[in-house]
Amino acid sequence: MKSCDLIISAPWVLPVAPENAALSEHSVAISGETIIAIGLTDDILQNYSAADHLKLTHHIVLPGLINTHCHSAMTLLRGAGEDQPLKAWLEETIWPLEAAVMNDEYVTLGTQLAVAEMLLCGTTTFSDMYFLPEKVAEVCLDIGIRAQLSFPIIEFANAWSSSADDALDKGLALHDQLKDNKLVHVALGPHSGYSLSAAELEHIAEVGLRQNLPIQIHLHETAQEVADAHQSMGQSWIERCAEIGMLGSHVQAVHMTQVSEAELKLIADTDTRVVHCPTSNLKLASGYCPTTALREAGVTVALGTDGAASNNRLNLFAEARMASLLAKHAGQNAAAATAQEMLYMATMGGARALGMESVTGSLEAGKAADLIAVDINSLGMLPMYNPFAALIHGDAGNAVSHTYVAGRALVADGQLTPDSITNLAQRVQSWHAVRRPI
Repeated sequence: MKSCDLIISAPWVLPVAPENAALSEHSVAISGETIIAIGLTDDILQNYSAADHLKLTHHIVLPGLINTHCHSAMTLLRGAGEDQPLKAWLEETIWPLEAAVMNDEYVTLGTQLAVAEMLLCGTTTFSDMYFLPEKVAEVCLDIGIRAQLSFPIIEFANAWSSSADDALDKGLALHDQLKDNKLVHVALGPHSGYSLSAAELEHIAEVGLRQNLPIQIHLHETAQEVADAHQSMGQSWIERCAEIGMLGSHVQAVHMTQVSEAELKLIADTDTRVVHCPTSNLKLASGYCPTTALREAGVTVALGTDGAASNNRLNLFAEARMASLLAKHAGQNAAAATAQEMLYMATMGGARALGMESVTGSLEAGKAADLIAVDINSLGMLPMYNPFAALIHGDAGNAVSHTYVAGRALVADGQLTPDSITNLAQRVQSWHAVRRPI
């Protein structure tokens, strides 16, 4: 028999790839940080001897979810700005609040709260775009979650950088520091086309291509953004990005609520990845990403929660459900956006968007042991007719019992295990009592 560190057995295992199917009475064998085998439980137990055998008698085991767009520390502004459209929300509420509270403590505590919430809801990888990314990196490495840090690049001075050039210098230094890290890597994070000069945007595109770095950018978030671009430039931001080399498989275009047929073809032809944030877009009345048309054109579509200030929750299962319902409604087709397709979007779709599909996103031998278990005995999951439907349309986000990243249990029996996020609720309440910005 081959030895391994851990075998996880469950009534249902959903590997997502190479086949997106529900496997009954299967087990996953893990050695160190890596999955080494998946198979029928009887076969795994005959061929592998484990130091630990986790027998889950009423659970679904599946890959950890991937939240492909988040502003993590904004958990501390959850509910601070409500019922406003994007422009007013940003300029009148969020930016002044951030200016009042932005420091190391705010980013560290807010990120800890976000990571804890995501782990408890089954997210094992997330992409962040926020100030003081070096503090975000410290939290991620301390807790052990997988992350892409898209450091924010904005023309105007802020709490982290004095200019776009300053942000690039600081962000690239962080990239050099983390370039060999297995859990956390750095990406370029131009906030948007409108928050940078034409020369700065072109320079960022060139840096991304030259240094082979991912780029994540808010793109076509609202109809007004697109209308303003046509008025000022005579073209859309998607067209502008195509001209300067800021489209491609290394680019993660976030939101994309306004997409013409010609622009959709540009996205598909360049293999640009799209990140859909349905709840945030709806809450800010920003529009809706045409996910069905994009997917039919072969575009990789992933899911993001956006920040807790515009979503209020970081529950990617809820996001997958919202994406499904929106696609059904928009297309007037109840058969659109099936639960299986949404689970793929929340896992492998995210991995492909981040260029991490060889590492995570599915349960396959050789990939990182990033996986979760959902308790189907939870009241919001009963009874279960179909495991995919139970996960996407049931209450799976509140039924996660175990969360593993790189073979390490960060949630066990529904409880967070890392020491650094103990007493978190008390620390957040204490911060809020002293630093409450409104």
